Amino acid sequence: MKIPLAILYAAIVVLLGVATIVGEYSGTDYAREECYGATWMIVLWFFLALLGIYHILRSRVRRFSFFLLHASFVVILLGAFLTHLFGVQGTIHLRKSSFVCRFMPSASSAEGTGQSLPFAVRLDDFSVELYSETGNVADYKSTITIADISSHDVILQEEVAMNKIVVCRNWRFYQWSYDDDGMGATLIVNHDPWGITVTYIGYFLLFISISWEAFRGCRHLLRRKRREGGFTSFERAILMIAISLSSLIILFGAWFFITQMTETNPWIADMQPILNSPFLSLHVAIVSVAYLLLLLAFIVSIPGIITGRYLLLSRLMLYPSVACLAIGIFVGAIWANLSWGEYWSWDPKESWALVSMMVYAVALHDRSIPWLRSARHYHLFIALSFLVLLMTCFGVNMLLSSLHSYA
Repeated sequence: MKIPLAILYAAIVVLLGVATIVGEYSGTDYAREECYGATWMIVLWFFLALLGIYHILRSRVRRFSFFLLHASFVVILLGAFLTHLFGVQGTIHLRKSSFVCRFMPSASSAEGTGQSLPFAVRLDDFSVELYSETGNVADYKSTITIADISSHDVILQEEVAMNKIVVCRNWRFYQWSYDDDGMGATLIVNHDPWGITVTYIGYFLLFISISWEAFRGCRHLLRRKRREGGFTSFERAILMIAISLSSLIILFGAWFFITQMTETNPWIADMQPILNSPFLSLHVAIVSVAYLLLLLAFIVSIPGIITGRYLLLSRLMLYPSVACLAIGIFVGAIWANLSWGEYWSWDPKESWALVSMMVYAVALHDRSIPWLRSARHYHLFIALSFLVLLMTCFGVNMLLSSLHSYA
């Protein structure tokens, strides 16, 4: 059963990379419909999840955190499938003092001249905030009223802004653009209660399981009574606790620093309104840490291929790097969902980041893959995987059209 699972896993990784090239020459919409969202791709993901579940149940590992970690990815895939089936997205154009009860669906959601909303929406006011130094747009806000279609009784009156959404009866409204005369605005409309909920549950389970696995790896230091060199576990435990508390304080302060970065007025260039989010800062910081650790793992792999040493050092950097990459990717998905209502848009940078995570995750399964048990083979795999990371970091920017090309 391992061989079919490995073949299917490798096929999906290759197809995801090929789909980014197809999207470059045939258009993103074509790639999403004929590759990423095609029936055959969904079937491949389904059988991958099915074979993965079967293999895990037959494995000898009985750690709950291990099962939870892999189950989280199945839940995330289930959420994506529900979004594909039932998610609806489009745009609605509003003019001041006029109620609108229909929106224009996107090509991936439905076709036609418009689709009805269960209520009416009216634009009450629109304003633009500017940077004081340059006069460029810092944010734009729409005050909207949501009312009953027949009686026009007010259901909700809220302000929509960039990275500030309004939710009414599981319908989400996002600020997108505005008319030149300032009398109208275009909002993104999203209705996906099941897909978003299940996907977020998967993200939560992923974070819990990764944290659980990380702490589980340190518990043996507290359990062992003696260590080499005549030191007892008590002294090491005290040292570990001191380091952990110090690191926690530093990370706590760093988190506040990162989340406040977007609140400052950048002196080099004005920040685009949609980028003004603490989730984006956190996403970039976590992914950058992952890329740095993977770079260090690559550097270690070069002498490791020759000498067969430094296996533990490489693993020491691989585990947190893959964890940071996974968390960083899905934090970015949360930001995207809060910004324009689509947590995964199959942008080339997103796709290649996912490919990188899937490739490096293979090295975490060295116990299940006999070839990786050799130190030289392991280092060779890490060195070759770095080519995928180079494509993610630099190749996408130079070769493909991506919304992340500024990164």
